[in-house]
Amino acid sequence: MSEEIDRWINYMKEHPNSWKKMHTRFIDAQFSKANKFIKRLAKQPDGKAKLINAYKIKNLKGYEGLLKSSKNL
Repeated sequence: MSEEIDRWINYMKEHPNSWKKMHTRFIDAQFSKANKFIKRLAKQPDGKAKLINAYKIKNLKGYEGLLKSSKNL
């Protein structure tokens, strides 16, 4: 794992003007994939229960906010 971190640090140093855009695209893609997963899982039978279990949701009143965040896909 240390080698990966070292490579990324070197990349950032060698590309000071472009690494941020690439990193932002990567992070945004991760959020997009997570939201798509939530949306697909919610449509399955017992999807709500599966989401509660997968994310270990304790505050069920906050659950609707989780789904609302995935509706903009």
